[in-house]
Amino acid sequence: MATTRAVSSAAALTKISDRVRAMRKELRLTQQQLADLAGVSDATVRQIERGTGKSTLKSVLSVMEVLGLELEVTG
Repeated sequence: MATTRAVSSAAALTKISDRVRAMRKELRLTQQQLADLAGVSDATVRQIERGTGKSTLKSVLSVMEVLGLELEVTG
């Protein structure tokens, strides 16, 4: 039987938000530029980067796709 490590939703959101912010800065994009490329609002990008959890999964995945990031789900 395989063992899995449970990650709290708060920890997962923090990890995603930190990675999105770091990659956006690495690519030298403003929040507005990233929002335009992902087809979301700049407020959505700010929420994702803060890890507030108020963004839809579709929005998060759109932003991550623009940045070349992938979401891995295990369990």
